[in-house]
Amino acid sequence: MLRNLASDLLPTPAEIVEKEGCFAEGKGFDVLFQDSGFEILLPVSPIPLSPTSGASANLVFSKKKLGHEDAYKIECRNNGIKITAFKARGALYALYTLKQIFDLSNGKIPCFEINDRPVLSRRGFMLDVSRCKVPTMESIFGLIDLLSQLRYSEFQLYIEHTFAFSAHSCVWQDSSPLTGLEIQQIDQYCKARFIELVPNLNSFGHFERWLRHEPYKKLAECPDGFQRDEPFMVRDHGSVLKPNRESLRFIDSLYEEYLPHFSSSKFNVGLDEPWELGQGWSKAQVETKGKHEIYLKHLEGILELVEKRGKRMEFWADVLLEKPQNAQRLPSNASPIIWGYEADHPFAEQARTISACGLQYSLAPGTANWRSFSGRWHTARNNLKSACKNARKYGAEGILLTTWGDCGNHQPWATLYPPLFLASQLAWYGEDKDDQEIASAIDRQAFQLPLMGLGQAMIDLGKLDHILGFTLPNNSLAWFSLFTAQPEKLPQHLAEQTTVEKISDGLSFLKEISSQNIQPGNTQSSDWAFQEWELGLRLSKIGLLHAMSRIDQPNGLPSSATSNRELIEHFQKVWLLRARRGGLNEAIHLLEQAFHMTTPSAV
Repeated sequence: MLRNLASDLLPTPAEIVEKEGCFAEGKGFDVLFQDSGFEILLPVSPIPLSPTSGASANLVFSKKKLGHEDAYKIECRNNGIKITAFKARGALYALYTLKQIFDLSNGKIPCFEINDRPVLSRRGFMLDVSRCKVPTMESIFGLIDLLSQLRYSEFQLYIEHTFAFSAHSCVWQDSSPLTGLEIQQIDQYCKARFIELVPNLNSFGHFERWLRHEPYKKLAECPDGFQRDEPFMVRDHGSVLKPNRESLRFIDSLYEEYLPHFSSSKFNVGLDEPWELGQGWSKAQVETKGKHEIYLKHLEGILELVEKRGKRMEFWADVLLEKPQNAQRLPSNASPIIWGYEADHPFAEQARTISACGLQYSLAPGTANWRSFSGRWHTARNNLKSACKNARKYGAEGILLTTWGDCGNHQPWATLYPPLFLASQLAWYGEDKDDQEIASAIDRQAFQLPLMGLGQAMIDLGKLDHILGFTLPNNSLAWFSLFTAQPEKLPQHLAEQTTVEKISDGLSFLKEISSQNIQPGNTQSSDWAFQEWELGLRLSKIGLLHAMSRIDQPNGLPSSATSNRELIEHFQKVWLLRARRGGLNEAIHLLEQAFHMTTPSAV
């Protein structure tokens, strides 16, 4: 059995050594804590533990430094098991490993010794809760449980406007925002599982949800809107704050209300993609001093606000990397996060540049499932491997895996599982697993159904764009055909990227994987994920059919208004399984606009 553990366990332990004898698994453990600090594990242990103080103990916890604060050691003998760790978090990871081993066994396991530690200290995950979809508290807690099993050490909720700021209800009133009390509950839930909930509030760009409202237009760089070519967008309101003291005072007031709900000493302030900086209020300054000087000065102002609250500032590094020499000017308590989401993102070059400045920094790969109904598994796999490899090579703290919700957050929730599991494996063990191994781990750990087959079905769905040969960055073909920002240019863009024959291959692939033998699930998590997988199939099919009709209209098979209405109703039902109602109307409106293009009268 132990010969299979390296492939079956996720993440893979660093060292597994088989010993003589066998241990018979019971219904639980009589546990002896040689250090009382481990008693904190009792309410969160995945295995039933019954404390004892005598010789009856068949599970003993011992405290010892093992070279890394997350390291642990498991010694399994005939008469019992000993777990050694320095921190309770490492001991919890040991329990998760034991739980996996017991789930894979038939009641008896060969004796063994495991010595384990991560290759990256920071193993974070960031969830976008600002693009329409704010999860229910049940969904957030369930995700935290899964993150804990997968050895993630950090969680962030990306917020632009979906926090219930007391004086700004017009901004969040239709979004079902998170409240201060809910943030505190999430913080405590994370802390009990040794996950750090790091506050995340964008503080410069991506302020469109605020600046579209009249009371805040005075803060905008371009209050009447802007246009840009890459990425193409036209807005009748701004997205970037003025880089001045008035904006800083406003941001300061937001921090004053937002940050006290978090126990973390870190704070991700965003500062990415200030698209129209220099086009409006700051145009003269930018023309005189340059965009990067104005940006750095504003960054310094934000840093002062963060430091006065005793926190360490993190920020997205995209503007900094436009002029990398500016990294030398940053103080040591400003930590860049290098983000990039494509298979060929230049993490090596960028990490080498930031590392040479002596700054603490991290790399942020992506799940590659946004702007998609299926996920882009080939892209995610190569992006994650590159990020984790270069984080190790160039001394980064670790990774912050990100998942976004651009343009309506239409992607089914469960499409994030394959990259979430793969990132866990790479950030902890440092080496890859094959698709079948990841799929089996998803079935066991996410669905509690080892033979279900849904994990493989999720991975297969994520291969759609690879089958199609579609490589447009940050897009899946099916999604792009419905939501392109320039529909009048869609036939031209599709002709450059694909052919009718390739789309036919994609439709055949969807038909093939839809007939997979997936065993029915009897858990809520498996039932919901199955519904999400089916939704991904249906949305992908309608997107491909529309793409085909725009390339070669006679061969297209436009959908009917009746079938579209039924699909939107299904979309709403699946959305409400995990998410709040706020933002749903906007997501449905966007979907209705896209579906309108697929009906015969619109083609």
